[in-house]
Amino acid sequence: MSKIFEIVKPVIPASKQHAAAFADADILFDWHKIDAKRASSISGLQCIVRGTDGTAQTMVGIDLFFATSHIPTPSDGVNVSVDTEPTSLGSANAAVNRKGWFNNLIGYVPIVAGDFNDADLINLNIATKSGLDIPINGDLYVAAIAKGALDFRTTAQINEANFAAGSQTVITFDTKAIDVLYAPGDVLHASDDAVLGTVKTIDLTTQLTLTKSNEDDIENNDVIYNVSPITLIMSFESWGG
Repeated sequence: MSKIFEIVKPVIPASKQHAAAFADADILFDWHKIDAKRASSISGLQCIVRGTDGTAQTMVGIDLFFATSHIPTPSDGVNVSVDTEPTSLGSANAAVNRKGWFNNLIGYVPIVAGDFNDADLINLNIATKSGLDIPINGDLYVAAIAKGALDFRTTAQINEANFAAGSQTVITFDTKAIDVLYAPGDVLHASDDAVLGTVKTIDLTTQLTLTKSNEDDIENNDVIYNVSPITLIMSFESWGG
């Protein structure tokens, strides 16, 4: 038996973060596939939640749900197992309103507000859950639902003349110091879901550099979001060594 670790960054569309704070029972992110091919079970996880405009959230609970692509049926010589990804729960920042995923569900991990650290880290919160034993057989997926108000809205805006796709790597901001919002590796989108790119360096409180030129057209005063404000660090048991 050996341990495997995987960093998981589900996407919450920038437009959904920008629209309003999330409320109790809202979907934070829909099913996100996890690379766990060599794993036999989930044994633990850590959950990192970015703040509101750079300040740590007043944390509430987050419910994590796990699903599989492998749906077994009775071994009676007639029925056969089904392999299919779970159907969508619905749209982010809204309640669950779609069906069909029932037999894909394999696990539930409630993270309560008290599991998170206090605001000592200033810009984010982290929680740890251990002692889990959720079996894996097939492709693995995770989704999350808020258990209260979570707010990822920001005021950081582009301070540039409008620029076309593929034209800039150095990006200037105003209205908010960006060093409390973004970090190298963050994937940034505008509030209309236009893709800016991945952060290479934070150069100044008002300037960053991307790993490559911007993907989409970007306009002056576009509000910019990290599309993965929740990170999961998963630990798995593996029989494969």
